[in-house]
Amino acid sequence: MGAGGTACVNSADSPLFFSKYREVNMNTDSKLLFARTEDLFSLCQKHCEAKFSQFLDSGEAALIEDKFSMPYGYNTMFFGGYDGAERKILGVFPEWEEAGREAFPLSVVRFDVPKFRTLTHRDYLGTLMSLGLDRSKTGDILADNTGAYVVLMSDIAEYVVRNVTKIASAGVKGRIAEDFTAPKPKMKERMCVCASARLDAVVAAAFNISRNAAEKAVNSGGVKVNHREVYDRSKQIDEGDLISVKGFGRFIFKEIGSGTNKGRLHITVELFV
Repeated sequence: MGAGGTACVNSADSPLFFSKYREVNMNTDSKLLFARTEDLFSLCQKHCEAKFSQFLDSGEAALIEDKFSMPYGYNTMFFGGYDGAERKILGVFPEWEEAGREAFPLSVVRFDVPKFRTLTHRDYLGTLMSLGLDRSKTGDILADNTGAYVVLMSDIAEYVVRNVTKIASAGVKGRIAEDFTAPKPKMKERMCVCASARLDAVVAAAFNISRNAAEKAVNSGGVKVNHREVYDRSKQIDEGDLISVKGFGRFIFKEIGSGTNKGRLHITVELFV
């Protein structure tokens, strides 16, 4: 997605010509997602200024990237507060304005918890939802041993800081984090052997499960590659692909090593722990 070459026009009589959705069997949620995305471009053209979506989950962002033809004449960007964010905002910028992270309407709130208390992602999310906030207003929640960083739309950040003083019976202190560096996820490297770089073979090797169990996970729609559901168990996996398997976890397919004497592959994966 990059810059285009169409000037912004304020006239309400000037039509905005959208590229239609690429062929896709859309359900109601997909239609609503694409309609909201079209609205961003319409508003950007009408007001000649950048417009932003609410937070999108990884599947929604992938669907927009794959199935929505971005109109010519805009700069677009996904950003969720830090590199590698799972929940992201789509920014639509006029052609003359460079897409930049600093323009995104998001803030990071830091919650500090008492010593010897460990709160989970579910604890933080449950408290935020109890305030009546919509999930689309909240981005990633990065919990650690002393608290959590929570990415939010800027218009609710101060409200959250003022109103969240307790999470799961633990008193907490919230503040807007001016300097934010996302903690690196905990990873565990594993070297294993599999028959090939097919999806089912890689999943089976990474989680040390049977090939049949891996096939069932794929067939049931429980496997995603780079946030996209994959039903083809024979799909070839590339180095760097992110694979998530419902009920088992996620891993990065790091590299393919040398072959064995029996024609199998040595592979290295990085498991999220």
